[in-house]
Formats: sequence, C-alpha cells, structure tokens
Amino acid sequence: QTFAAETSFGAEAVPEGQRPVNEYLELTRSPLFDWPSEEIGTKGFLTRVVALYAVVYFTVCFPISGATYTQDGYLLQKIAASAVGASGLLVVLMARLYSGWGYVSTRLQSKFIEYEESGWYDGDIEEKTEEEKRRDKFLFISDVKPVMDRLNLFSLGIGASFVASIIFLNVASSIKPVFDEYDPKMLEQLRYNDKIADVAAEQSGGRPTYCDNRYYRAVANGGQGCN
Repeated sequence: QTFAAETSFGAEAVPEGQRPVNEYLELTRSPLFDWPSEEIGTKGFLTRVVALYAVVYFTVCFPISGATYTQDGYLLQKIAASAVGASGLLVVLMARLYSGWGYVSTRLQSKFIEYEESGWYDGDIEEKTEEEKRRDKFLFISDVKPVMDRLNLFSLGIGASFVASIIFLNVASSIKPVFDEYDPKMLEQLRYNDKIADVAAEQSGGRPTYCDNRYYRAVANGGQGCN
C-alpha cells in the first residue's frame, strides 16, 4: 500500500497551502478532481464519465424531457433533448477539471512562486531553488502532464458529443415540430381560421389545451381535467 505525502519541502517563506506541490496534493484529494489522475487512469476516468452521463441522463434529463414533450409521438425529441442536457453537464465538468489541473500545471512549471501572505494586498514572489525546480518539473512530467493530455482528449470527445446532440435535437425538432397552441400568432389565427382551429382541437385530444403545458397546468390548480 502506498501513502501520498501530506505536504512538501522548500519555499519556507510561502504559506504551506500556496506551495505548488501542496496545491497539487490538495487538488488530488478534492472531490471529482482525482478522476483524471494517473492513479485512476484513462479507463477508470472513462468509466466514471460514462456512469455520470448515464445517471444524469436517466434520472434527471429524460424525466424533464418527458414533462416537456407530453404528447405522444415525440420519443425521438425526448432522447435528443436528454442527450443535450447530459452532455452539457459533462462539458461543464470538463471545464472545471481543466481549470483546476491547468492552474496546478502552470504553478509547477513556473520558476517563481506567487503567493499572498495574508491577503491580496500583500502578495509577494519567491524564486524556486534549483532543487525545487527539478522536483516540480519531475512531478509535472510524471503526474500532471498525462492528466492534461487525458483532459484534452476527453474534452474534444465530449465537446463533439455535445455539438452532435444539439444537431440531433434540431433535426428531430424539424422532422416533427411541437404544435404550440399558445403562440400569439397561432391564437390570433384561431379566431378566423377554421382549419387551424380543427387542428388545435385534434391535437388537444378532447382535453383542455393547458394539459400539455407545465406552466398553464400549474396555473389551473395542477391540471384539472387532464387525467
């Protein structure tokens, strides 16, 4: 069994929490930030990302899509909308991971340590010793650079998935657009166009038209007459 160090040596004038190696150690102990680490590896990171996507897709995004597309025949739109939501969350996650690991990467590669003694108004800079530079460079090459490469690869894949899901939703929506009986232009035409009025009546299925709208259903005391 291996044990990770709790703190680093050197840079005695710098507060412990602001030393680059300590910032790296703290990052690896933070929730989610250990996912792309070398200890977890590419396979483990992929497993966690896929599991998170599946959980968010089926427990959050698909129920919301089901409440949005309440009429029959919109399964494709539900799938596409759920994919946009789930992949969008992964984009946010990757941005957060990249931000944290990118910061540590920059700190380890720098020849100087910028730090604050007690606040933003009394910051200072200390140059690393040659021993500290070699240690930080080794840590960056062995433990941080592989993580950055992994994050770059996953960011491209997740970004492409997010764009593809948006295109998928647009295509699905164009194939069978939702009939919006609350559109002001549509309501105006209903007053004098019998054909459009017949379509609206057919789409409602004999129920009040607010049954397919979450907002108006809530206004109508939870949707009376919709069941």
